[in-house]
Amino acid sequence: MRYATALAGPDAADDVVSTVVTRVIAKPGGLSGLREPKQYLMRSILNEVRNRHRATKRRATVPVGVPEGPGQDAAGSVDHIVDAILALPARQRAAAYLVFYEGYSPSEAAKSMGCRPGTVRRYLHLARKKLGEALDG
Repeated sequence: MRYATALAGPDAADDVVSTVVTRVIAKPGGLSGLREPKQYLMRSILNEVRNRHRATKRRATVPVGVPEGPGQDAAGSVDHIVDAILALPARQRAAAYLVFYEGYSPSEAAKSMGCRPGTVRRYLHLARKKLGEALDG
């Protein structure tokens, strides 16, 4: 649920997880026939989030707001950071979540995401750059 929330936002996380679990249960053998069920579920969650974004033709669930300035309260500051994170593309959010929050190495994150470690490092670079622009500007 934390992973789905990090990728899809708190409003859509339940639906994403429910859809993925329903699909897995419907398959013959479910998770029992998989070598690495956790990685399979994480990759499935990422793919479902990407499919939802494609279907709605939006990349961000929440638009990035402009900071109010020096008099801004702590809640506004946190909201601005959350907005900036949610404005990242799903794969960049996934890489950032797995590496920075879960403590995965880029190689471990790559396995979960179904890509190469160099690709994860690229997603991290792009995420840092976009977050820096959003939070500094």
